[in-house]
Amino acid sequence: MYARTHEILTREAARLAGVDERLIPELCLAAKSPDLAPDYDYEVYLTHRGRLRVRRTRIKHHEPNPGLLKKYVVEARHRWIKGRREEAARLVGRALHYIGDSAIISPSKDEELHDRMERECSRIDPRNVIRDLSLFKPVGKRETLRVLVESLEKGPASSALEAVKRTLSTSFSIISSILSPPTAPREFRELGGRCHEYFKERERLILLLSLLLTMLPLIALILLSLELKPVIAFASLVPAITPSMIAGISAIILYRSRDMNTALYSARRVYGMLPWIIVGVVVSGLIVFGMGYVVISILLAPEIIMTIIAYLRLFNGLEWKEIKDEVDWFTWK
Repeated sequence: MYARTHEILTREAARLAGVDERLIPELCLAAKSPDLAPDYDYEVYLTHRGRLRVRRTRIKHHEPNPGLLKKYVVEARHRWIKGRREEAARLVGRALHYIGDSAIISPSKDEELHDRMERECSRIDPRNVIRDLSLFKPVGKRETLRVLVESLEKGPASSALEAVKRTLSTSFSIISSILSPPTAPREFRELGGRCHEYFKERERLILLLSLLLTMLPLIALILLSLELKPVIAFASLVPAITPSMIAGISAIILYRSRDMNTALYSARRVYGMLPWIIVGVVVSGLIVFGMGYVVISILLAPEIIMTIIAYLRLFNGLEWKEIKDEVDWFTWK
């Protein structure tokens, strides 16, 4: 779409979503910015001479890139929650640019149709199509990302009118969700409260988890450092130490937390590290085992057992499964 079309559609979607008038100029400017400051994909490759090089590829606007847009959407919400409103608006605007362009066929596939649809879109007044829209305001990250992905999966619109309608409705959904009040709605707060109580009832298990995850990798590091140079020992155990320490420290914060916000954010970090603990322990265990230090590799095994127990006893409840993806989308007060 033309830059002017992006600006008009973004302004109208923001107006429909009830966005603060002071933020609309930031939104509109950012909706035009990908044409002036493009996004790029970076790929590391090996040359035929065995040298590593980085290939930079400009991201195509008319071909959906869900990964990039999800990153923009989630990061925008994080900044909005932290009170960085202008930064959040700029990220939302960039996402809206790609949403609009994804509704137009790529010029690499049909340049004539692409140019014609962009011209026709520029002639449509969005105020005349509002009555035909089915506007939906998603609540939470899961619903917001679903709306985004469904819009991208539809592919190019069959007409300029359909492209404008889709862009307006999807833009409204994205804006109204990301730039909504940061506090979790009542139904989510109730689920969060039950999760918080559930964690408090299992404080001993959380304390044991934190001690094992922080102490076992350190003991293994000390023992391995007695046999090898400390740098080599540390490098061998980094895959296990890194996720274990992150989860262990987060578990300590979860154990000591008394407010729901801290508890849920800490629990989300622990939960997110569980798969990486298993992978890291297996990798480090194989490295150490390959060096001939069988006892040290076996010392790491209880981490895997404790990780499985933690998942089954702490993160296998229906309430947690309902809100685990929503934790970083809200503040829980």
